[in-house]
Amino acid sequence: MTTQKLLVITSNQLPHKYFVNQLNSHFNLCAVFIEHFEYPDPLFNSNEERVIWNEFFLNRKKTEECLLRFNNSISVKNNPKILKIKKGHLNDDETMQSIHDFNPARIIIFGASLLETKYLEQYPNRILNLHVGLPQYYRGSSCNFWPIHDLKPHLLGATVHVVGKGIDDGNIVIQDKIDSEENDSEFVLMVKPIILGTKLMIEAIKSTNTNLAINGKLQDKGKLYLIKDFTPQSIFKVRSLVSSEELKQKIALENNELK
Repeated sequence: MTTQKLLVITSNQLPHKYFVNQLNSHFNLCAVFIEHFEYPDPLFNSNEERVIWNEFFLNRKKTEECLLRFNNSISVKNNPKILKIKKGHLNDDETMQSIHDFNPARIIIFGASLLETKYLEQYPNRILNLHVGLPQYYRGSSCNFWPIHDLKPHLLGATVHVVGKGIDDGNIVIQDKIDSEENDSEFVLMVKPIILGTKLMIEAIKSTNTNLAINGKLQDKGKLYLIKDFTPQSIFKVRSLVSSEELKQKIALENNELK
């Protein structure tokens, strides 16, 4: 097992806590930098939109708490230093110096803000990102949601890639799709890429020479989604796909084709 010094940069939500906990059960982490993030409310056009928005995040949280529940018996390798970063300060010189002081051999990213070029220059090919999506189809934010929205559940997956200059466009180290079941709710489908991606990151880190494991440059760049693209209207559409059982039928059809 690798003994390289690993430093994690992530966010403060439950999936990110799960990610760190799982990594720490396999590796010593020299430090964990946590960037605070709260999903911003959109401009609601009606009370109905506000209700469906709040219900979505409540149900997503309940599913995450169920599927990402911490196992109290899990043993961690060490108790890494935890440092908090205010939103928008990840690329500050002070933050970079704090990271540099730990002298990490590799930096692991999940759910953090975009890194400026100075990070790539200081840690060339040493920063790995977990993207809960397939970047050849979906890049950016909420890529474990948009395949559901587009009725393309077969494109739900996770990717570990080297951080590049663009958004989710670095060389792919390892990638896989989730196993979906027709009775999976939209929220279960959203959590599965997180669980899968965490396993893929652990596998990538355990590789004795991750750089040689790179599958090559991303040939096709998927559509880029930003936080502002996620709206109550997009939630309405997914609700409709669920209530009409179109999503369930699509998953069943895809699974039958794979048999």
